[in-house]
Amino acid sequence: MTHTRARTFRAATMMAAGAILLGGAAACGSSGGSGGASTIRFGVVSPNADLTPLYVAADQGFFKKAGLNVEITNFTGGGASSSAALASGAVDVASGGPGSFLGSIAKKAISGKIFAQLVDQSYDVVATKGITDMAALKGRSIGVSGINSNDHMYLTAVLAHYGISPHDVTFLNTGTPSNRYAALSSGKIQATAEPDSQRTASEGVGKVLLEATKSPVRAPGQVFYAEGDYLKAHAKTLKTFMSVMYKTVAWVKDPKNQKAAVASCAKGSGTAAKVCAEVIGFSGDPSKAGPYTWSSTFAVNPAGMRQSINAAATLIPEAKSLTVGNVVDSSITGTKP
Repeated sequence: MTHTRARTFRAATMMAAGAILLGGAAACGSSGGSGGASTIRFGVVSPNADLTPLYVAADQGFFKKAGLNVEITNFTGGGASSSAALASGAVDVASGGPGSFLGSIAKKAISGKIFAQLVDQSYDVVATKGITDMAALKGRSIGVSGINSNDHMYLTAVLAHYGISPHDVTFLNTGTPSNRYAALSSGKIQATAEPDSQRTASEGVGKVLLEATKSPVRAPGQVFYAEGDYLKAHAKTLKTFMSVMYKTVAWVKDPKNQKAAVASCAKGSGTAAKVCAEVIGFSGDPSKAGPYTWSSTFAVNPAGMRQSINAAATLIPEAKSLTVGNVVDSSITGTKP
C-alpha cells in the first residue's frame, strides 16, 4: 500500500530561539502578585502578518496599559509543536489555524477550547506559474507549515474535492510563509496555501490557482485557543486581553497609525514591511475580509468551524466525532458579529 509521503524541510518542533517578551516585564505564573500585571504566556504558531493586532498591542504597550504582561513566543511546526507546548504548560494560550488544535483535542492530547477567531477563511492555493489547474497538482510537492497543521488539513480537503488523494502528492514541511515562498520560488515545492491578504506577494513568486473566495473548503485561518484549566481560572484576564484586541484593531485601521502598525507587524512577525502593509489594508477592510476577520467581537464563525472539523477528519479520523460545541467556548467573545 502506498503511504502519504511527508518529508521534513524544516524541523517540525523547533521553537524559535527564546521567548519574545513584548508585553512588559515578565512575571511569575499566570498572574502577578498584589497590584501586579496578569501574565499570559502566548504561543504563536507560524508567525505571520495576519496576527498584526497581537503584535501591535504588545509593541505599542496596549497590553501593559491594561494591566497585562503578554509574553509572546513565536514557534514553528504546526499542530505538533503547539500541542506539545500547551500540554507541557510552556504556554497558556496559543494562536494558529483550528487544525493546529482540533486533531490534538480529538486525540485528547490537550483539553481546552478555541475562544476567539482572528481571521476567517483566507487561503489561496498558490502554484508555480507553469501549473494551470488543480488537477495538475497530482504528483507534485506541496509546502505546508507543518505536517497535520491547519494548512495541511485544508489542502488535503481541497485536493479531495478535485479527486486528488494525499497519496497522490508529497507534502513538505516548509515552515513560515516566507519560507514557503522561498521554496516555491526555488522549485522545491510546486504549490502551497497562502493568505489572500498577501496576494501581491503570492503573485510575485507564482500564480493564484484557487482564490480563497472560490474555495470549496471555507475554514477559519487564525483562532485563539486556551487550555481548559487556564480558561476556567483566568476568564477575566482573557476578556481583558480581547478588549485590548478590539481597541487595537480600531487603532490599526486609523490611517494615521499605519506606519507604526506596519513597523510593529514587521518586528513581531518577521514579515516584510510591504507585506504587512498589504495585510493591514486588506484585513482592516470588512468589505474585503468579511465579518469574521479582525472583527469587533472576534467571535468564532460556527459554519467555518464545522468545515474545519471536516477538514481535520481527512487526516485524523478521531476528529469525525467532534462538534463545534466540543471545541469552542463562546463565553469570552460573546455573540457573533
